[in-house]
Amino acid sequence: VEEKIKIANPSEIPLPIKAKPIDFTAAEETGQMLFDESVQDPAVSPRFWIKIKNPDFILDPGETVAVNFEIQVPENAEPGGHYGVVLFEPQLPSFYFKEGQPRVIPAVGVLFLISIDVEGLARSSEPIAIAEFAIPEKFHLQKLERIFASLIGIVSAEERKLSIVETSRLPFTLKVKNNDIYHIKPFGKLEILTLGGRVVGETKISKTTVLPGKTRYFPIEFKPEISAKLKKYLPAGIINFLSENFLWGKYRGRLNLETADPLTGNSFFEETEVEFWVFPWRLMLVILAMLLFLLFLVLIRKRIAAAARALVRKN
Repeated sequence: VEEKIKIANPSEIPLPIKAKPIDFTAAEETGQMLFDESVQDPAVSPRFWIKIKNPDFILDPGETVAVNFEIQVPENAEPGGHYGVVLFEPQLPSFYFKEGQPRVIPAVGVLFLISIDVEGLARSSEPIAIAEFAIPEKFHLQKLERIFASLIGIVSAEERKLSIVETSRLPFTLKVKNNDIYHIKPFGKLEILTLGGRVVGETKISKTTVLPGKTRYFPIEFKPEISAKLKKYLPAGIINFLSENFLWGKYRGRLNLETADPLTGNSFFEETEVEFWVFPWRLMLVILAMLLFLLFLVLIRKRIAAAARALVRKN
């Protein structure tokens, strides 16, 4: 395979550039790219497959250069996903920098996600798996959960599944495991439903690459959608208050994920749910205080009225 990469120099100085292929992998959960030159087997390492025609060149100010390269996959290449990057690094001499100051030289790169297929290769029938899907513990009303768990413990042995939260704006912990030997790019959505099945809101989950054998953390935050008319006429503080106290009662968070096989294009699906209660106790205290204040005003009014009538009769 022969292709080319275009690279430009937007600066005002000429840049000596060195193009270098290197392997990369990803850190667990964060997906942070980790460069790796430890593998020396050409059957496994894609950096041996990428041949750059002219790896050393000078890029003049404002110039764009096409760098030609070729990918030569060996016949004994291991099946599965192989991941490399071509880094373009400026080779700047010392006189470019002021003495005593830190030297930070940025580099740019092009990723190569190469999938090697072998006929008859046994693969996972379930490449995508949900390793974890839950509301983080720090958002739980744990004391209230223990109280309710103790009350229903006689009839229910599932107190671990009892989740009570205060706010409607909820983060969810989602970790997705790739069980295949090729990379996957899961995407989908999180729906919040009432017990009757009515959808009260949803959050999209963007397509994210998960390398073979890795587990990737997907940050998800559900924010109830407030009416555009309310947003137009109400202050931002009140809109935030309504958003945080939008949900009351018991709900289900339904997660739907989808990914495609990088070789065949076949789709795989994964679905799971989590139940939770929303109990905005601060708002309830405010409402209770307002009701008590109104009751106090009514009682005071009645007492004043009774005293006035007694004074009139006495006179």
